[in-house]
Amino acid sequence: MSRKHEVPHRGLHEISWVTGMKKNTSAREKIIKDFAEWTAFSATRSGCPIKSRNAVYPLIRTPKYDFLFEGDEISASEFNAWHQESTLAIRAANSVLSVGWAAKLINIYLKTMVYLAGAGRPRLIQCIHPPIDNGLWEGIRSKYEGNPDIITRTHIVNRIKDIDTYDKYITIICGCQLIAKERGCLLIEVEELWQGTMI
Repeated sequence: MSRKHEVPHRGLHEISWVTGMKKNTSAREKIIKDFAEWTAFSATRSGCPIKSRNAVYPLIRTPKYDFLFEGDEISASEFNAWHQESTLAIRAANSVLSVGWAAKLINIYLKTMVYLAGAGRPRLIQCIHPPIDNGLWEGIRSKYEGNPDIITRTHIVNRIKDIDTYDKYITIICGCQLIAKERGCLLIEVEELWQGTMI
């Protein structure tokens, strides 16, 4: 990993803006968490079988996020074990959701909390997964259609609801890791290929 990706990460309670005003860390924590949950909730508006606030927000809050935000440097294996456990916990809490949708709730939440807001244990940013959806699949296909090593992994299925096992999900992430290696970027930055805003 190049030095440009050695991003210093901190626990959420340590994050603050440097301004001329008195720091209000607790307010910033709440704003970040609320926005992260809202972005995850908003992701359910297109295609998710569950859309009500009363159903979705408790699912977003199911994982034990303190494990990611408190402590020393985290390894990829630690994160991946946490991610699998958390994804399956959401799935167990509401079996209507596929593994793909459960993982997407986590990944959108962490994209906001970790990649955008800078929260988390050291090296966490290097571990988090890109949210898998149609926009990302389209972007990957347009760029890597001629690369079977990538496409046979990332496009093992083509719909979120068809990611019905964690093995299928990890196969897709392995394809995304190949893309990240080829592009020299963080795994989460494969999201750069996302075409969800194209007109």
